[in-house]
Amino acid sequence: MSLIQTLPNCPLDIIGDVHGQIEALQNLLHYLGYSPAGKHPQGRKLVFVGDLVDRGPDSPAVLDLFRQIHLAGNAFMVLGNHEINLLMHEPKDGSGWFFDCRAEKDSYHYAPWQRLPEKQRNSLIQFLQQQPLILQRPDLRIVHAAWLPQSIEKIKENQNSNIVKLIQEWDDELHCCIKHAPWFDDYLEEQRQYAHGLENNCVPPPMLHATAIHDIYRSSRHPVRALTCGIEKAADAPFFAGGRWRFSVRNPWWEDYTDSADVVIGHYWRTWHNLSQPKHRENIFTMPPHHWHGARKNVFCVDFSVGARWRDRKKGITPAQSDFRLAALRYPEKTLMFDNGDIEQTLF
Repeated sequence: MSLIQTLPNCPLDIIGDVHGQIEALQNLLHYLGYSPAGKHPQGRKLVFVGDLVDRGPDSPAVLDLFRQIHLAGNAFMVLGNHEINLLMHEPKDGSGWFFDCRAEKDSYHYAPWQRLPEKQRNSLIQFLQQQPLILQRPDLRIVHAAWLPQSIEKIKENQNSNIVKLIQEWDDELHCCIKHAPWFDDYLEEQRQYAHGLENNCVPPPMLHATAIHDIYRSSRHPVRALTCGIEKAADAPFFAGGRWRFSVRNPWWEDYTDSADVVIGHYWRTWHNLSQPKHRENIFTMPPHHWHGARKNVFCVDFSVGARWRDRKKGITPAQSDFRLAALRYPEKTLMFDNGDIEQTLF
């Protein structure tokens, strides 16, 4: 299967990062008018922007539902960074539903949750390997985190490659280049001193400048990771996010996007009610949450942070009271539908 595939030429409902929130997904599909089997009476199709998994109560159920609708020809997805972690066997925060080595640590925040039986894991990996990184048609482009022309050209040159082998090949190439970088010895020393404590949010490390340079270099030089994680720039100070201390922040690439085709992404944890943002995310979105953004106002992030509902559960807040939402961008209407049934028109 190609890493770049064609979107169907019909009305679409483009769903943001689900992160294992099966109830929110089922509610959203109901309000969008889909049957439990994922069929729409008007022939609309579903598109998922990636990150179907991790942190939520039932990633296996989300994947099962998507697979059923996909096999019926009614749903499509692009791979997000959380699916890439599964494919590359990289256990990270919130993936204890899949990786045994993360189960105990992750259960503190995310349990109760459903874990995937070991006998089903190979089948899931094989299925995810068939999914693309990019979905597109003349008027619309879907990618998880970033539309970066140089990275996309490299994907085009290798679009029929096995994605796991391709990522590993580029990882190896990148590691070779990194080892010859002038800051590499400083990076190793920082990791030797501090790596063991970078998942402990109670003990802030100093600013690790070489680690920031390493992470920025890695985010921009690897085509797959650039498209699924975005590109970064140095942070002003260390911050804790995604289960570890970080030293580089997300870079709003859309300010330089000037093509005419619309781009829809996920990944960036947008908030609907403009909740106070962590310092490292203050300057990512400078417009209201229902506005398109970018140089031509034709990029839209449809991730409204439903993946953070584990925080609500720990506080006793119900999904109906949550400020974290699952959203679908209806296209070409460019309206938003939320998992509580609210509808909003997007603006430019």
